[in-house]
Amino acid sequence: MSHIADFHVGYEFASIRFQLQPQEVALYLQAVGESNDLFQQQRFVPPTALAAYALRGILHEINLPPGALHSAQEMSVSRPVTSNEAIIFRAKLTRNAVRRGWRFVSIDFSGADEEEKQIIQGKSTVV
Repeated sequence: MSHIADFHVGYEFASIRFQLQPQEVALYLQAVGESNDLFQQQRFVPPTALAAYALRGILHEINLPPGALHSAQEMSVSRPVTSNEAIIFRAKLTRNAVRRGWRFVSIDFSGADEEEKQIIQGKSTVV
């Protein structure tokens, strides 16, 4: 199994294609305490849910150790995404450094629809 130290800056993760089902969105909304009916009525997926589900696969690939903290997130979204809509995520490792005994890992990511129109882009940092 790979360890985070084995991944170099510039490493491109395998693309991830997924569709969030309405029940997954409902569980996410419940977990974060979101009660706005717009998400349920219009079947919109919160942008943070898109990023969370996409990064979940990437973070498993780099085999983060127990105790890793998600310390920062930046993202922009160009349009709403509905549940059952397929999104293809791509990501690249942009930082993998150790400072004062702490490892800092940053990942730039983007997501596009099946017509290859970019929907979301961002950066996530884990310590």
